[in-house]
Amino acid sequence: MLQRRIRRFIDNPALMSMLLPLIAFGQAAAPKPRTVWDGVYNQAQEDRGRTAYGFYCSRCHGEDLNGARGVLIGAKFMDRWREDNLNSLVALMKQTMPPGPRGQLSSAEYVDIVAYVLGANQFPSGAGELAINDLDRILVVGKEGPKPVPDFALVTVVGCLSAPVNSRWILTDASEPVRTRNPRESPEGELAAAAVRPGGSHTFGLLDTLNFPNELNPGRWMEAKGFLMRAPGDDRINLTWLHTLRETCRR
Repeated sequence: MLQRRIRRFIDNPALMSMLLPLIAFGQAAAPKPRTVWDGVYNQAQEDRGRTAYGFYCSRCHGEDLNGARGVLIGAKFMDRWREDNLNSLVALMKQTMPPGPRGQLSSAEYVDIVAYVLGANQFPSGAGELAINDLDRILVVGKEGPKPVPDFALVTVVGCLSAPVNSRWILTDASEPVRTRNPRESPEGELAAAAVRPGGSHTFGLLDTLNFPNELNPGRWMEAKGFLMRAPGDDRINLTWLHTLRETCRR
C-alpha cells in the first residue's frame, strides 16, 4: 500500500515539481557531512571504548584488533566500511556483537567502542565526543577523500531499464553506486530517497533478473540493489532487489 502511494506521487509531475524544491532546501539546511578525519571523537571517549572493547570484544577480535581476520583494523576495515557512514557500523555491531543475547551493551557503549576503533585505525581525535545522532552524517573515507564504491560491495542505484542486449537486461542513465546494508525491499525512508535520486551516466548489466519477472518492462525507472562487479565497458550488478519507481524514465 505504501509503495503504491509513493509511486502515484512520483508519477504526478505537479506534485514532484512541488517536492523537489523542498528536498533541495532540506539538503541545503542539513548539517554538512563530516568524515572520520575531522576529529569526531575525543580521547576520553576512546579510553572508555578501549575498556568496553577489552571486556566485550577482545575475545573474538583480539587485544590488537587483529582477530576475526582483522576486519576491524587497517585495509580490511577500510574496504568493508569506506564510502559508508558510522551508523551502518554501529547498526551491524548491535545486531551481531557480542555473541549471545542482545542488549548486553547500551547504545552509548557501542559508540564508545567505535571511537576506540577509529583511534586504533589512526583517525584523529578532536575536542568533542562522537554522538549517536551524528553517526549517519560521518563518512568513512580514505585520507585522500571519497572514492568510488569498491567492487563486490552491496550497492543501490537508480536508472532506466532497457531491453536485453545479448540476453542481459540493462540499466542505463544510472546513478553513481551508493553503499547499502539492506539487500532487499527498501523501507519508507530509503524508498522516498531513491524516488528523487537523480540519474547519471552509468550503464549496468543486470544479473539474476529472473528473480524479478514482474519488474521486467523496458522504459521503467527502477531502483536496483545488488553486488557491484566492474569490468572495462561491462559494469554489472548481481541483483538482490529490483523495484519500479516510475512507469516511465522521462520526468
